[in-house]
This record gives sequence, C-alpha cells and structure tokens, in this order.
Amino acid sequence: KPFASRLRRYFHAYGGWSAIFRSPMFLLAVVLTVLGYGNWFDDDKWSSLSQSLIPSLLGFSLGTYTILFSLMTGRLKRALKAVKNENGVTFLDEINATFFHFIFVQVVALLWAFLYQGTLLFDLMQIAKSSWVCTPCVFRAAQALGGAAGYTLLVYSISLIVASALAVYRLALIVDPADE
Repeated sequence: KPFASRLRRYFHAYGGWSAIFRSPMFLLAVVLTVLGYGNWFDDDKWSSLSQSLIPSLLGFSLGTYTILFSLMTGRLKRALKAVKNENGVTFLDEINATFFHFIFVQVVALLWAFLYQGTLLFDLMQIAKSSWVCTPCVFRAAQALGGAAGYTLLVYSISLIVASALAVYRLALIVDPADE
C-alpha cells in the first residue's frame, strides 16, 4: 500500500498522463520511433540496445539524483517546499518527480526489453497456430507493437536526460530573496 501511494504521489507531482503525452521529450520519442522503424519493425535491435545502454544510464541517473538531493541544504529544501506550481505541487516535489520519472522510465524500458526477448508470446503462438488460422498475423502485429513500444521507451528514456538537466538548471537559477 505505501508503494502504490508513493507512486501516485510521484505521478501527481509529475503532472499525470497529460504531462507525459504533451511532453516535447515524449513527442520527440514518438517521432524518432516512426522515423527509425527499421530498428523495431523487422528486427529487435532495440532490445539489445536497451539492455546495453540503460544500465549505464540508470547508474548515472541514480548517482546524479543521490548527489543532487544529498547536497541540498535544509534551508533550500524548505524554500523549495514553500513555492508551489499552478497544480499545487511544491517545487521540491516537482524536481523530485522529474528525476524519479527519468529513472522510472529507464527501469520500465529495461524491463520491457527483457520481457520482449522472452518466449511466452512465441510459445503461445505455437500452441494457437494449429487451431487458429490468423495466429501468425496476430503474432506479427503484437511483435511490431511491442517493438514500437520498446523503442519508444528507449528513446524517451534517453530524451529525458534533457528534461532532468533542465530541472537542475532551473534549480541553479533560484536566488535566495535575502541575497537580492
């Protein structure tokens, strides 16, 4: 129950589905997926690429996230909690959600690549092939959709580097009112 509660809090702080689907980073990932259809439509290059890139990216992301929040002073955290966006989310929660989203998408992309290379769908197709004529077509469509989703997750997780960097940039622009 606490796990689900924390996920809901992150998702609310991030802005929900509308923030994801309207994000320039997500839209870029969709466009690059369409343009790079050769990476996922006829081949599963993307799953090997995910499994080789994401662990390093994940390590870097977790390290950056940890360093950023460990270096924040209590005074800065209190100041960031005092400022809220138009949705009533504190600036601290917004920055935290941005970094968590970056890490969460990377984990989902990696898990999707592992699942995609599994054989469950193929095994089910072999069982259904004898009793259902359309099985190969359905299998191919599922394979293409799974590849497109996986490639989109990979590109989206990489493009979120820019969003995370912008969150740090915005944080660096904050000026203490006492210093003005």
